Amino acid sequence: MTTPSRTLLFRFGSLFLVIALCLLTGCDSPSSRIQEIKLNLDTFKRYPNQQTKEALEKSFAKMEVQIQELEAKGDTVQFDLFRRQAFTLRYDFHSTLLAIAKWNTEEAERRAAEQAPVIMPSPEASPSVPPAIETHKE
Repeated sequence: MTTPSRTLLFRFGSLFLVIALCLLTGCDSPSSRIQEIKLNLDTFKRYPNQQTKEALEKSFAKMEVQIQELEAKGDTVQFDLFRRQAFTLRYDFHSTLLAIAKWNTEEAERRAAEQAPVIMPSPEASPSVPPAIETHKE
């Protein structure tokens, strides 16, 4: 004979187990992968580093596999939806990479300009400059 409290605990324990399993299997869904990519992308935009970049690239690779699985199943609506979202996020990621590269280049040029010695041209006429053509006076 079981007590009501043990039965209640068993029911809620089973419910908890079912919810946990649903969450675990739901974590590998395309929609959760999109959320993961968005969070990683926001983090990468604020603090760009190699670790976050690699995590994003892995997430994109997993997302691509999930999209191909949806296509193989014939789920065209979900396939198209997630393919478009993945494309937009990948575009945003590459735009961020380009902005970082541009900033790094500009920063390197600025530092090089600060460290380069200032060379003033000599006051004499330079041999590369053509001589002045004198006008003929009549």
